[in-house]
Amino acid sequence: MSIMVPLDISDLSNSAIPRATELAKALDAELLFVTVADPGLRSALEDFAHAEGEDPADIIESNLRSTARSLDGVRVKTDTLSGDDPASAIVDRAARGDVDMIVIASHGRTGLQRWMLGSVAERVVRGATVPVMVVPAPWRAAAQQARVDAASAPTP
Repeated sequence: MSIMVPLDISDLSNSAIPRATELAKALDAELLFVTVADPGLRSALEDFAHAEGEDPADIIESNLRSTARSLDGVRVKTDTLSGDDPASAIVDRAARGDVDMIVIASHGRTGLQRWMLGSVAERVVRGATVPVMVVPAPWRAAAQQARVDAASAPTP
């Protein structure tokens, strides 16, 4: 069994790793960390890459390998995907037949911001042919926990 975890070098996308790791250990599955080297990500890395004398693709690969090495007790493979649309690239990679599940973080955008920017996670859910677990943005999970705590607190 293989669980794909799309990462975009942000802390937010990395918030899916603990859940994916728990699942991988429970199911004796392998993780597949993927990053889509789309024009937006490559552009965002250009200045840093230039300062380091590296190619943005090398930085993406290095980040994937470093993240994979940071985990103990679970097998991890990495793959850098190309394409102009991250959601399509993720769905297409999952459709190759060697991925059984996707665990992806969500930015938690709502309303107009979500409508304008779209949601990679939502488009992956709609397009994937394998089950998808969406891990909420850490701020959303913290807000939910605060609501639960407030509801269960004794009233004076």
